[in-house]
Amino acid sequence: NDTKKNHPSNIAKLFHASIQDDDAKAEGYFSYYMPGVGTPFPEIGELDYSENGLTFATGGEDRINWALVQVVSALSYALKNKEEIKRTDAKGLVKEMSTWRGPLMSVLGDGKRRRVMNGLLGPLEACKEKSRLPKVLGIKLYVYGFSRGAAEARTFVTWLSQLFDTPTGAALPEQRLIGLPVSVEFLCVLDTVASVGIAHAAPFFAGHMDWADDSQLLPDTAKFPKFVKCCRHFVAAFEQRSCFPLDSIRNEDGRYPLDTFEVVYPGVHSDVGGGYPQNDQGKARGGTNELVSQIVLHDMYAEAFAAGAPLKVPEAVLPKTLQDQKAWRILGFDTKEEFDINSQVIERFNAWRHTLPGITTDTPTNTKPWEYKPLPLGITVEETLADQLGWITGWRIGRYANDPLQNNDSYKHQPFFIQANEITGYETEQQREAYEKQKKIIFADRLKAPEAATNHPGPPIYEPQIDKTQLSEAAAEFKRDYRGFDRKQTSAAGTITDVILRDAIYLLNENDELQDHAAIRAAGDLRTKQLFRDDRGTPSSDPRMALVVALFDDQIHDSRAWFMHDALKSRELWAGYFFYRMTYFGNANSRDLAPVVVAGRILGVAMLAGATVYGIKRGGVLGGVGGLAAGIGGATIGYQVIDKARGVALPFLPEAAQLLKPTAHIGQVAAELKQQIAEENYAQMIDRTTAMLREAGSLFELSGEDV
Repeated sequence: NDTKKNHPSNIAKLFHASIQDDDAKAEGYFSYYMPGVGTPFPEIGELDYSENGLTFATGGEDRINWALVQVVSALSYALKNKEEIKRTDAKGLVKEMSTWRGPLMSVLGDGKRRRVMNGLLGPLEACKEKSRLPKVLGIKLYVYGFSRGAAEARTFVTWLSQLFDTPTGAALPEQRLIGLPVSVEFLCVLDTVASVGIAHAAPFFAGHMDWADDSQLLPDTAKFPKFVKCCRHFVAAFEQRSCFPLDSIRNEDGRYPLDTFEVVYPGVHSDVGGGYPQNDQGKARGGTNELVSQIVLHDMYAEAFAAGAPLKVPEAVLPKTLQDQKAWRILGFDTKEEFDINSQVIERFNAWRHTLPGITTDTPTNTKPWEYKPLPLGITVEETLADQLGWITGWRIGRYANDPLQNNDSYKHQPFFIQANEITGYETEQQREAYEKQKKIIFADRLKAPEAATNHPGPPIYEPQIDKTQLSEAAAEFKRDYRGFDRKQTSAAGTITDVILRDAIYLLNENDELQDHAAIRAAGDLRTKQLFRDDRGTPSSDPRMALVVALFDDQIHDSRAWFMHDALKSRELWAGYFFYRMTYFGNANSRDLAPVVVAGRILGVAMLAGATVYGIKRGGVLGGVGGLAAGIGGATIGYQVIDKARGVALPFLPEAAQLLKPTAHIGQVAAELKQQIAEENYAQMIDRTTAMLREAGSLFELSGEDV
């Protein structure tokens, strides 16, 4: 479903450009596409768009396991006379490998995966010598993903490496399946987000889903040398949503694996990963070829092609020796359209490149026109993101906050706002009714013909097109925070939000919040003077800076303005435009965080028996409610835990200060807490079982004297 015309992600577009059909399979080329979490994927039993998938990344584990099964299916096709694993069988295998949806359960997945995969691979080993020509010599993989799909791609690579056996007496695993060498020739991920986007616990930075724990760094090159031969990570410069933290591919020791690097691009999450339609928020008004994500698409294609990826090419460049394979080797018309890019976008992008430290020329020297060659910046990815935040903040000052006394800020007079979509309340209700009616029809069709249920996927989750409302509210929020005014939440539940007790969520130190606000504001004040020539929002007289303003006006979206607006009637609560993006490096993190919920347990308070709904209360513009859990090593973790059934705040336990202490290694701390909680839960389960058996008279006990 996320490959629909005019609305595909960059990963879907690259899939359309990949070599795929029966003739390609006969030559050993296989291509598989997995829809993102929250979208229908009938092959694993998900028929509908799911808010749980979009919110909690549910279904991620099944998608990764499905990908592993497809590796075996491709082998089976090549070795067993075109006999693939049937769709229904693959669905059952995925179910067999899946773990129970709950904290701490994914630890069981490794053994289940190995058992199922070995059961599939074993019979193929005998077919290897009997297979007809051409002989299978090895397995070369090219893996791509965006957002949580990028996290799934990285987990797929990790889980695949865990299937390798270590021969007796050997020091390292043998990177083979049924004796065939396996390698990831190219791994390209776009703005990896491995966390849970918790809609009802918005003030938090989210921790990894269980399936993403300890699987986001590339396999250790000392243990798996040259397994991943080439890796690229394309990162969004302006993403700020707190539940979209970045998972870097840099190791915890600060170094990158060989032939692995990260490249920063202008824009928010989907300005890198793609997927925005024409005129969303008034951007790319002339067509999808004006999206800045087209730059990333072309760079990804160039890097993949250079790494040997089996991709289609324009007919004009297909060698004469391959003309007989023309039908499946050349780009079709629709795919060429998807790759179209407006020259104006390229000009503006090249102007933006000069905002990066150390970039002095438009074109890298000693580079062929078709080559992709990013330039090293000499600073870390988190430092680059912090520097770039100053530029987009400077633009927002000139557009959202240039009229300090009145409400006539310059964004209201720009084409992107004037031409943005905005339907009426009546139209919203009519569309919502039509959406609900469509869902009922689809569900009824499934009941009539259950065997054909996969042909009736549900419609996308309805969201009204109210871009002007969302942009106006976002602009007002930015202006209040920038000017230091009190900000009112647009949601009636603006100070209390439900906490879903699953996985892990973390909170930023209040003192760091205030320091970050001051630093981002100062950087924005500096950059706005470079971008605008006056306080009326007139772009700079410097042609290059004017092009950067045009890029921000017409290409760069605002993910905070839109995110969860229809569900929350607000943006992320207690987050804002004056927060640096959190970056994870395995179990390390770029900003100190305090663990709040780990493995479904709220830390630092005595959770009441029978109370299942809790809330978190915070106050103030940026920080908490005056340090209700204050005095933690100089930090202030300002929040209350509310028993919503009784409406009372739970007292913090004496050991809360130690438990809630902010750390730069939140992953390691969370892992230790998970282990401790698991042991406590097991002990409690044994105690409860013993008590039940004793009460029922079914417990055989020996006293010390009997022994």
